[in-house]
Amino acid sequence: MGVLLFAATVLRAPIAVVAPLVSDIQAELHLDAPTAGLLTSIPALCFGLLTPAASWLLGRVGINHGMLYCLGGIVVGSVVRSFAGLAGLLAGTVVIGAALAIGNIAVPMLIGRQFRHRAALLMSAYSASVNIMVAFVTATAVPIALVTGWRWASAWVGVLVGAMALVLWIVVYPPGVRGASAKVRRLAGLEEAAPSMTRGSRAGAPVRAIGRWRFVWLLQIAFAGHTVSYFSMTAWLPLALADEQGLGAAGAGVASSVFQAAGIIGPFLVPVLVGPLRWSQPRTLGVIAAGWLMLPLGLLAAPGWWLLWTTVGGLAQGAFFTALFLSVVLRSRDVDENRRITTRVQVAGYTAAATGPVLAGLIYERTSGWTIPFAFVLGVLAVGSVAAVASARDRSEPADEEQPPAQA
Repeated sequence: MGVLLFAATVLRAPIAVVAPLVSDIQAELHLDAPTAGLLTSIPALCFGLLTPAASWLLGRVGINHGMLYCLGGIVVGSVVRSFAGLAGLLAGTVVIGAALAIGNIAVPMLIGRQFRHRAALLMSAYSASVNIMVAFVTATAVPIALVTGWRWASAWVGVLVGAMALVLWIVVYPPGVRGASAKVRRLAGLEEAAPSMTRGSRAGAPVRAIGRWRFVWLLQIAFAGHTVSYFSMTAWLPLALADEQGLGAAGAGVASSVFQAAGIIGPFLVPVLVGPLRWSQPRTLGVIAAGWLMLPLGLLAAPGWWLLWTTVGGLAQGAFFTALFLSVVLRSRDVDENRRITTRVQVAGYTAAATGPVLAGLIYERTSGWTIPFAFVLGVLAVGSVAAVASARDRSEPADEEQPPAQA
């Protein structure tokens, strides 16, 4: 479990570290706002376009080995992005995005396979681990850049933490060695699933037609609204706070890290709401969505209260992600169906998310202000929130397909 959570710390940080440094990157490489937005949009686009390939890879090599490719790609991509000029900036971003696409599928699969009985807690811990590192790199990127320059400031998390996670993963699951570290793998929660944990995935068994399942379509819309909003705010919140609140670059980075830091706590609201408080899923998602909506709405109505809005919005965005993918874990019959549903939801969500930072940057550049960009985020998030609550209310079940598909 510890290895899994440590690896999770680099599944968003290499993207988030760019936002506080965007002014330095623009100045040195002469980038306009829409092009700078690509540094956040490209990984999201990779998540959308490459998730089917990542799903296929995991189906062929397994979760454990697939994470080796994920972590190795993060290390290589971080080096190329920071130290190979403009072409390397874009190419390295693509490599990082492709690597993270594998991790996006692998982690929910692993939780569903090994920790189904504690899925709410583990999904919360996974989301919190992601947000801990994102908050840290957002707050420290500018101070580090003042000492080392933006290149090292943007590279260190992917190179250093990614390499440490890769080494730990290899120790727990040595490539090509199946039996030598069985005890270690079992203690780390990485041992292969028992037959009882993969019910419905035996060869020739019928599988459900998830492509015609209303629940899955609603999840795709909900996740698209969430990711467009999250990546837009991650990309541009530091600059927006600097413009509207008169903060310096370092101060804006620290201030915007509140949004990510609150996301550390947010995921743990979900097991509390659905556990001890016994809230229904529609009620849980409705309250979480309302909190998420408070961020763009509050920045439009009372920007001076930005600390309140970023805190509430941060709590909610972390909880929203957890609640959505908890639904996938709980309603999947087996680890393969988990993979197929997760793939569909992430393809839709992350493909849409790729448009967010670019559109928000373009709107900002054309309107010279943040009112319309925040209104754009508010509208997209409202649609996703309605779909999320509807998915929680949905009780439909898909029909079985005659023959199981080769891949999602």
